[in-house]
Order: sequence, then structure tokens, then C-alpha cells
Amino acid sequence: MALNLIDNSIVTINNVKIKFGRTISTNSLLDENFEVYLDSQKIPSPFRDINVITDYNQVSRVLTLNWNVVLESEKEYSINVTNLKDSANSIIPDEEIRFTSPVSSATPSSLNVVGTTINEVLIEDKSVRADIETGYQIIAKNPYFYIENVFPEHGDFLVPSDENNGRVTISFNERPAANFLNNKFFKTQRKKIQKAPTRWENVSSKVSMHSTRPEVHVDFPSNDTTPVFYVVGKTYFEDSYKYRIIVSSEVGI
Repeated sequence: MALNLIDNSIVTINNVKIKFGRTISTNSLLDENFEVYLDSQKIPSPFRDINVITDYNQVSRVLTLNWNVVLESEKEYSINVTNLKDSANSIIPDEEIRFTSPVSSATPSSLNVVGTTINEVLIEDKSVRADIETGYQIIAKNPYFYIENVFPEHGDFLVPSDENNGRVTISFNERPAANFLNNKFFKTQRKKIQKAPTRWENVSSKVSMHSTRPEVHVDFPSNDTTPVFYVVGKTYFEDSYKYRIIVSSEVGI
């Protein structure tokens, strides 16, 4: 699905709020990636230093930029948003926000909202977390803690019944705490594929972690009468079913 870098924005005399249309790598939310121009003149240090923890809400994907300068009233400004990266660490094409500065007010806390014109750039979202209830990055314990990749890849179709002996590997950028390694925080489910509506049913899986790498192993049970885990030659993924793993937003390091 094609998504914009910027979904919408609001400019006031106090700050600029930018709602992104997709997940943004917090490492790329740097001061130099948000440039402000009046005509062709670049304004130095237009915003206060970005504090990712307090200024960026990863759940709603809203960034608050607090003005460090006083804008001239009713002038045409532009904000160039450049060099931002998505959750796969790929550069996202630049976008520009154009706005007319609010009229100066004796009460700076008042919100004089003005409309913005966004030059839209459509990009393809290849996030591997599209079907999971939390974002690709997890804000719960640390804003710099997130999933880097998943094997088998998210969205794979026609996975062999014995794919990787029923094991799904979720690679984080850091090792999660051991107390999260259970089905409460890594919920596994499956659903029958048929014309009539069906519900997701829980699957009792085993959750473990690699001895040294920041990898969580989620082992699906075999379809034997007495299920086994991670054994060669067994059937783990049955025909006409689709499977999913829901990673809780509470998972942290």
C-alpha cells in the first residue's frame, strides 16, 4: 500500500506538529533534517533540539517541533523534511510543508492553527509489521528498541508445512528481557481460510531466545496427537490455515 511520509501537519505560534503516514526510524529524527525557509533564505536553528522521548509519540507517529525563533507575521514559509528513514532503515523521499505564519499574539499559548499544503510523495510501505497490533518499533521500555527483521518474512504465502521446523525467528536490535518470553507477550494464532467467516484461535507455542544474539524463537507445535517442537520431519503449518504472531507493546529490554 502506498503511504505518504507526512499524513498532515499543524502550525501554531508555539510549535509544529507533524503526523507521519508511516513508521519513522527515531535515529533519523535529527534537527538538521527539518529545515525552514522564508522565500529562499534558510533560517538557522529554527527549532529547539529534538528530544525523541518527549517530542515524538511512536504510537500516533506525531512529532512536535518547538519553535526556537519568532516568525514574521503572515509570511509564506516552508519546512523541508529530509533524510528521514523508515523502519527498514531506508531513506524516504523528501517532502515539503508550506504554510502562512500565524499572526503574533500577546498570549503565545493560544493556538492559531493555519492550513498547510503538503507536496505529497507516494512511497510503497514494505513494513513487515503490517498485520500486528503494535508498530514496527516498540516504545514500551525504550524508544530505541525495535524489531529488525522476521524469518520467515511477514506475509509469506504457501509456507511449507515443515518450514524451519515450525520456528519463527524475530530479530530485535537488542535482547529483550527474559520475563517477556512467553505466550502472554508473544501470542500465536491461526485461522481457517474459507468462504464463511472464521475466528483466530490461539496456538500454544514455545518462546525462547538465542544464547547470544538478540533473536526470539517462537516454535509452533506439530500437528501430532502429542505435539513436539522444533523436530525435523513434522507438520507445523497445516494447509488452508494462516498463522500470525502478535507481539505485545509491553515487550522491552
